[in-house]
Amino acid sequence: MVYPCSMEKGRLPRILILTAGYGEGHHSAAGGVRDALAGRAEVCVTDLCAEAMPGMFRVTRAAYLWIISRTPRLWKLMYEVSDRRNLAEKPVKGLGPVEHLLERLLREWKPDAVVSTYMVYPYMLDSLAARTGKAVPYLTVVTDSCVINKSWLCSESPLWAVTDPWTREIMMEKGLPPDRLCVTGFPVNPGLGALAREHPVSWREGEPFRVLYFAQRSARHAREELEAMLEADPAISVTCILGRRFRRIYPHLRDLRARYGRRLKVRGWTRRVPHYLSASHVVVGKAGGATVHEVLAAARPMLVNFLLPGQEEGNAHLLEKLGGGCHVPDARALASALSGMMADGGAQWRRMHENLLKADMTGGSGRIADLVLKLAQEHTN
Repeated sequence: MVYPCSMEKGRLPRILILTAGYGEGHHSAAGGVRDALAGRAEVCVTDLCAEAMPGMFRVTRAAYLWIISRTPRLWKLMYEVSDRRNLAEKPVKGLGPVEHLLERLLREWKPDAVVSTYMVYPYMLDSLAARTGKAVPYLTVVTDSCVINKSWLCSESPLWAVTDPWTREIMMEKGLPPDRLCVTGFPVNPGLGALAREHPVSWREGEPFRVLYFAQRSARHAREELEAMLEADPAISVTCILGRRFRRIYPHLRDLRARYGRRLKVRGWTRRVPHYLSASHVVVGKAGGATVHEVLAAARPMLVNFLLPGQEEGNAHLLEKLGGGCHVPDARALASALSGMMADGGAQWRRMHENLLKADMTGGSGRIADLVLKLAQEHTN
């Protein structure tokens, strides 16, 4: 159902979307909701942490990225500590400027409803409502699946948007009211949902088996995994996305380009990920929330070559529950998994692809847009 756009004559509803740059999932979710609201609402998307405390944000974000890439065991410890903390009772210290910026935005921009894709902001909205007596309805978009940290659970959120029925069940078991838990799917870019329908993919023996590979670890890991994949079967061709790490990693891969020729393509930062997804048979990469759900929306099987303890384990579990992917802990397991997918004329790959088509993990952005517009309408009536 599409809810009306106008709150009063001549005005679209105002929707404030809050995000944070600690991981790509929050920004990706915010962008998906923004795109789904286009033409139906006046939208403001803001990274409160980056805007309120830019210097501190740069330092903490760099520390976060260093920890998750270099010391995953430390990240696991930090995750476990946060999973025992009630943020409603013990808020994160040092975020006063962030809450003050949020208060100013609510006062000056006057949104009709708020969408939060980061777990800290709902507590600030609750605090401001209690302090000022002015509550703005909001919706919390949970960007994790199957493994849900306590930091998502202790706010007074009117609604939580979750990715799948298993995640909803887990959150109910943790004490959240069922009528406030909505299975929407992850809010990927609305255009990605069309990939599975408009760009069907098939494979037969003798044809290239195209792998989209996101190199998100070290040059050594990238080299080991690329060699393993390309040696596994001569039909395999790989498009390797290095992103902003191109200059650092590509010199270590240059000789592989010469050895494997057209079977290996290396790209830097690109806006054409949907194009590469549509042309691929399988995706290999880290189990980040945004990446996994974009792959699910495109109905391309995925092999997870790296995951963070905690929430990313949940994303890998979701892939396995849907029958569309699995975790491969090293280069040898990666090569074996690809060979297995191609065996018997690609029977396993075809089964995984069909599983994801049946799951139809699309439309999350539109469903969340509908929910927040309904919240805004109820607030102003």
